[in-house]
Amino acid sequence: MIAYLSKVLPQFVLPLGLSAILLFFALFVIKKKPKTAIWLVLISLLLVSAGGNAYLSAVLTRSLEWRYMPPTGEVKADAIVLLGGGTEAPDAPRQMVEINSAGDRVLYAAQLYKAGAAPLIILSGGNASFSQARGTTPAEEMKTMLVGLGVPQEALLLQDQSQNTAEDAFFTSEILTEKQIHTVILVTSAAHMERALMMFASPKLSLIPAPVDYNVTQRSWDNLMRWDWKTILTHIMPSGSAMSQTNLVLHEYLGIFFYRVKFLWDSVNLQLPSLKGLLR
Repeated sequence: MIAYLSKVLPQFVLPLGLSAILLFFALFVIKKKPKTAIWLVLISLLLVSAGGNAYLSAVLTRSLEWRYMPPTGEVKADAIVLLGGGTEAPDAPRQMVEINSAGDRVLYAAQLYKAGAAPLIILSGGNASFSQARGTTPAEEMKTMLVGLGVPQEALLLQDQSQNTAEDAFFTSEILTEKQIHTVILVTSAAHMERALMMFASPKLSLIPAPVDYNVTQRSWDNLMRWDWKTILTHIMPSGSAMSQTNLVLHEYLGIFFYRVKFLWDSVNLQLPSLKGLLR
């Protein structure tokens, strides 16, 4: 249930979902409160315009993606942990496992392994229990891709129980403890890295972030910030791609926010017994 809510609830507060809700309420009150309806429509249009704006999307994306850069030089660890999300199941009419826009994760994990960064790759990703949309798990799909890229099967370990990032960390940590693994290269998309590191953080574990799948590069940022009239006219109007990227980044920020709230709440609850003892 928690995994389901973590996927669904953010849709109601992200620009596109929130604007749809506002439009619905505008239709509901338009006869009795026309001025309120007009304001709701205007706010909805503002949300869509802002969320689909390439400049705002790039600023938000860069603020999250550029917190961590790929490791440079020689990297050594006990294992590589590869988080799912970069593959598509071989469901008809597909004839094979395919990679999506986050598929750089799989390619980078293979590159790290072949460079001798670690002797083992742990593949983390299961299917959501509320969705029957795919016939294989992300972990199985990543295994197929990595074997095709020349990584031996004996170097791959599957964790296919998780339904979200929190469960990725929980179930993978059990494997890490069992295998006595203390240093891990964590591979995921750059926008997802901050939240993933928060979930995997442990005093017993040394994490090396290895982000990929950057949507804002130095060149694309410089081109966007030229501020000449051709660039402005090209990017000033809302676009579906910018809206999609804005939603992705805001979803990550929401996840980070709620994790910090939960961490604070748990910390307060841990302190309550000692505080009650002092007050007696």
